[in-house]
Amino acid sequence: MSLPADDFARTLWSRTAAAPPVTAPLRGDAACEVAIIGAGILGLSTALALAARGVRTVVLEAAVIGAGASGRNGGLVVPSLPRIGPEAAPPRLAAMIAGGADAVFALIRRHGIACDAVQSGWLHPAHAESLAPRVAARVAAWQAAGARCVWLDAMETRRRMGSEAFHGALFDPSGGHLDPLGYTRGLARAALAAGAVIHAASPVTDLRRDGGLWRLATPGGTLRAGRVLAAVNAAPPGLGGRASVVPLLVYQMATPVLPEAARRAVLPGGEAFSDTRNNLLAGRWTAEGRLVVGGMAVLHAGAIDRLPRRAARRLAAAFPPLGPVRFEYVWRGRAALTGDFLPRLTECAPGLVSSVACNGRGIVLSTVLGPALADYLATGDATALPLPLTPPRPIPLPGLARRLPQLLLPLGAWQDRRAARAAPPPASSSR
Repeated sequence: MSLPADDFARTLWSRTAAAPPVTAPLRGDAACEVAIIGAGILGLSTALALAARGVRTVVLEAAVIGAGASGRNGGLVVPSLPRIGPEAAPPRLAAMIAGGADAVFALIRRHGIACDAVQSGWLHPAHAESLAPRVAARVAAWQAAGARCVWLDAMETRRRMGSEAFHGALFDPSGGHLDPLGYTRGLARAALAAGAVIHAASPVTDLRRDGGLWRLATPGGTLRAGRVLAAVNAAPPGLGGRASVVPLLVYQMATPVLPEAARRAVLPGGEAFSDTRNNLLAGRWTAEGRLVVGGMAVLHAGAIDRLPRRAARRLAAAFPPLGPVRFEYVWRGRAALTGDFLPRLTECAPGLVSSVACNGRGIVLSTVLGPALADYLATGDATALPLPLTPPRPIPLPGLARRLPQLLLPLGAWQDRRAARAAPPPASSSR
């Protein structure tokens, strides 16, 4: 019997990650200073920082630790945002992200988190020569924000990628990859050791203001807290700012363990990569020698069987040394998007904050945002935050908005082909 597309047992990481720490559902009445809804990377990073400050913190998780996007993504540690520049990411946020991958790997070392972490760098290669100047401009913008990234010319990019299909790249040596479920569960262990309390299998069924405190009801008990962080991203049914984001289903696929010759030929330095396509090609090697790649589907019906064939064709075209590939693991999870591809910090009500929309950059963003949110939740000082607190911004026509990313995929594919056919720019413009 085949598993449902969203079944957590489909993920490669459910096999490779260490078991979660033992926790119990919430039973009876309890109280704390800060309640966090969601035991993903953001919720746990915030809980760890709060507990380290001595703030009584309780995390409520609807399912199991890491069951959402934190434990389902491809594991790329990307020190970047989809947008950068004066008109896009606020400077403080950009500076935080620029050093974010280093912060992730430092946290892993500090707490001894077993998650196959490899700080081998992240490549952002141009799939079309006409896009090389745009990537070079991103290098300059991120360098101005404090990132360690550099520009690689086409020859060096092709050597590092093991592919002739690319035309220059942004390379940030601080990036890399890890087992995301192992990382999330490691954060949970660190938060528990610091004094936080985690209750898994404790979905929040009601959230309301009661006598100056927030009252969170679960099937087994009630938690009262002075402040609440809803760290649910795009997970249904969501709380707080769920109407402010567009949920996007993203598929991940893992090959069998491939021969050593393939691993020497493709990404021989072990870097993670994500290219410039709208439906981007992204991937990395795992510790045991599997290639993990991601993708999106226009139609979700049957995509769990159909998409791997398309991904195999894309890999064969970009990396001929791989030869024909197949996938042993195929799974999907939900990402959260905003119209401007920037995250949000939403003040849903006094003392209730929701952080939403990683826009596909969740590992770094969620990790570094946690301590900043902890400072705010502990002190009430919003100047500690890299983003302004904004009121909820409901998306118009949410039913259409949920389908829009898939509906736009054919247009994005056409734009990708058009960029590949465009005349190359003058040589000086991409340097």
